Amino acid sequence: MLSKINRLKKNKEFNYIYKKGQVVHSDSFLIHYVRAFKNFPQIGISVSKTVGNSVVRSRVKRIISEACRKNIDSFAVKNYVITAKPTCSEKLSTDIETELLKVLKKNNLFRGENV
Repeated sequence: MLSKINRLKKNKEFNYIYKKGQVVHSDSFLIHYVRAFKNFPQIGISVSKTVGNSVVRSRVKRIISEACRKNIDSFAVKNYVITAKPTCSEKLSTDIETELLKVLKKNNLFRGENV
């Protein structure tokens, strides 16, 4: 689970990022991002009902959250909302993490060297 300071929770923050942010597409998710409100990255995760039932949606949220937690120090200092697509539910956790890091690196949103 992401630490408390790295989580976006308020609907107002999500809506701001959706309206003002830029979007990056991937096979498994969309990443909306905008300049940071604070001096560290913050992440919000959104999974709609099209992904599956509540068990599947919770699993997808946990996998994305864990992938972000492991690599949070390498994220560019921005605020992100990661929205899962239905294809995300069929993938393994390692595949999701690899895809997330690949998309971030491709769009210059990743500061890490180990991808």
